[in-house]
This record gives sequence, structure tokens and C-alpha cells, in this order.
Amino acid sequence: MRLDKALLLVMMEAPADMEAEFHDWYDTEHLPQRLGLPGVESGARWVCVEGWPRWMALYDLASSAALETPEYLAVSGANSTPWSKRVLPRTVGRSRACLHAVAVHDGPAGAGAPARLLLARFPQQGLERRAILIEALNAGLARHRALRQVRYFALGDILYAIASFDRVVATAALADVIEQLPAAADLVNHYAPYQRG
Repeated sequence: MRLDKALLLVMMEAPADMEAEFHDWYDTEHLPQRLGLPGVESGARWVCVEGWPRWMALYDLASSAALETPEYLAVSGANSTPWSKRVLPRTVGRSRACLHAVAVHDGPAGAGAPARLLLARFPQQGLERRAILIEALNAGLARHRALRQVRYFALGDILYAIASFDRVVATAALADVIEQLPAAADLVNHYAPYQRG
């Protein structure tokens, strides 16, 4: 992973009475639209199996400049589609962050589509503490043979760790790793790949 890369992380929860429409919108309009924009290299949806909010999308970006192109601005914010303007205001727990790559650690598992993701967020990590935390998290997760990769991203002093696994890993086993770290996480979510119906 090049360290000039960025990641757009979006989380939200759809109200129960519009969940079907939420998925229709995301699957048929929003995700395909975003994937067609310059600088958006890939995108995937995830469902939270432990934590909140329930839905997450990750978009790999060539750089954060992908969110400033005329094409992106033409379909965002006030320029969003009518369907987006109907769905998004009704979601709850919505957060959106453009993160900058800081490190990557490859695990023992091979390549392939991940079966699980662990997302952990650590607030207020200066550069020295960040390096210690990354080393400790790499060591803790390395004992899981299912570990494919851990990607680290920053938003200011906040560190995000996204660990991918090639098979289902028990949430309790991952929580044990997080609890042993030299810094406390303020968000720990466990995800499975999104599959409709």
C-alpha cells in the first residue's frame, strides 16, 4: 500500500422502516456512482456483526484529492441525487472520514477476499505513541493465522486500524488483543462482507 493513498470510511444505520430502500439506493445508485468517479479505486460494503452502526462502506482512493474533483463535487452535498437527499437524512449514526494511509502489515494468510474485518479507532495518538501502538497491534494480531493484513490510517491524531481475515474469527479473540494494547480504543467493530438477501 502506498502511503499517499487514502480511504473514505462511511458508517450509518438505516431506520427499520426503510432498510429495503436503503439497500436499493446503495446497491443500484450510490455505490456504482461512486465507483465510476476518478480516483476511486475500489469500494465495498460491510455489515457489522459486533458493534454499531450496522452498515459500513470503504472506498480506496488514489489520494484524498479524489474527493475534490469536479466529478465528485458534481454528485455530492447539495448536488446529490434526489434519492440520496431522501435516504441520507433519515439515517442515524452516520459518520464519514477521509483517512490517510500510514502503515501496512501483512499477516500469514494468503490473498483473497476477506471474510471478516476488524475496525479499531484510537484517539489522540502522537507519532511516537502511534508507532508503539502499531507494533503492539501487529504482534497481537499476528498470532491469528487467518490474518491477511492490517492497514493503518490517520485522521489528525486519531489512528484507525483495519484488520482483514481470510475466515471467521471469534469477536472475543479479537477483543482480547485490543484489551492488551497500550492505548484504549474508543471504537471496535467486527464486520462481515455485505450480501443482499
